[in-house]
Amino acid sequence: MLERSRRIAEGVAAAVFALLFGVFVVQVGMRFLFNRPLAWSDELIVVLYILMVFWSAATLLKEKEHVMLDLVYAALPPGGQRIFGLLGAALTAGLLLWMLPEAFDYVRFMHREKTPVLDIPFSYVFAPFILFVAVIGLQYVVKFVRLLGRNWKEQL
Repeated sequence: MLERSRRIAEGVAAAVFALLFGVFVVQVGMRFLFNRPLAWSDELIVVLYILMVFWSAATLLKEKEHVMLDLVYAALPPGGQRIFGLLGAALTAGLLLWMLPEAFDYVRFMHREKTPVLDIPFSYVFAPFILFVAVIGLQYVVKFVRLLGRNWKEQL
């Protein structure tokens, strides 16, 4: 089930990237081959890029693949790494889940504003951020719980 979900997430990310790339190629062709730039292409590329980044970060990247500054953490013994992991997971999950209602409220508020060319409500543009915050927040709740369990060394 988990592997199938991952394949679906990869398929969505690949489809969004393919669409983004296709729009980019059309944009370049129209601008430089036909001297007729498209007004909508830049805007659609930005919207697709935002979707691709937040979707991929939320559904595909593992914690070890995110950017980390771990000089102090790497120098600690496993017990110290566990404490740092618990503190980091609690802080990250706490802050992300605490901000989730406000972020959702802001995205809902932005529904009244629209992109200038394609007239896409900004709530649709910013919606992937809500997914990102919720998924990453829940991942760190799971990490915190696992660090409290018997097999905590597997989480380091």
